Amino acid sequence: MKKLLLILSLLFSVSIFAQSSYQLLISGTMEDAVLGPVFSPDGKNIAYTKNNYQGIWIYNLQTKSSFQLTDEMAAGFAFKWSSDSKSILSRVAKYEDLKRYNAVKVFDIATKESKQLTDYKTLMPYLPQWADSDTKIYLPEKTNDEIFITDKSNKNFNQNSLIVFEKNNKLIVKNLNDNSEQTFEPIKDARYISLSASPDNSKIVFKVFGGSMFTMNIDGSNLTDLGQGNSPQWSPDSKKIIYEITKDDGYNFTASDVFSINADGTQKINLTNTNDKIEMNPCFAPDGKAIVFDVVDDGSIYLMNIE
Repeated sequence: MKKLLLILSLLFSVSIFAQSSYQLLISGTMEDAVLGPVFSPDGKNIAYTKNNYQGIWIYNLQTKSSFQLTDEMAAGFAFKWSSDSKSILSRVAKYEDLKRYNAVKVFDIATKESKQLTDYKTLMPYLPQWADSDTKIYLPEKTNDEIFITDKSNKNFNQNSLIVFEKNNKLIVKNLNDNSEQTFEPIKDARYISLSASPDNSKIVFKVFGGSMFTMNIDGSNLTDLGQGNSPQWSPDSKKIIYEITKDDGYNFTASDVFSINADGTQKINLTNTNDKIEMNPCFAPDGKAIVFDVVDDGSIYLMNIE
């Protein structure tokens, strides 16, 4: 009986802690919402975007102030920090004669200047990513993939030549050292989204469009069904994943909570556990002790301690 009471007490404490540890970090409104927060690797800044992924802003956690890095269309969709926290990689967009054109750009945080790596193209179905400890940028293409050499040095970061991406409804693990590829189809005829490798490059997490989230080893073994969820993000130690479980009425989100789960599918925990808030787009702090996420109800970004 005492053991049962202790367990119930702990569960109650976790629930209360999760809800009471909400901290408003970046204020927004329903009309001018701030969303999609991502910590810089050094933990000093948070990059975020606004409605329709328009633009990128940088919030300094020390000065508690923000500045706009770019106002370009689609810049805020799946942008990626460099390992040294000095640059952001993004696929931006523009419209001409009702046609959408995309280009790859790198934005410098200090100078606010950008470097355009590609011409604007009507077809750019895949996202660019940093590679080889940021010394390269890799852009998958329908036919010939592109590699761009950066001005980054890898001396302060662990060299890793493996990158992972989705292409033609397949999961690709590519080794840039010898240009070899491994192709996987863990779920036949599935469309894979929200794909990312764990920080230690031992595992991959992905979501099947219209289905569950999954993890698997980098060699394609040990496929694990994590269940329902969206927007999976790895913890810094590669052991856990945070994500959202949402509900909608066909037009608008009606509910959402942020969850964590072990990479092997165990210990699923509702971190936010609220009935009156719609929490989405979670991201771990670099030390793994906190997360940030946006709340649809008021268009703001919040910080939660989860240690």
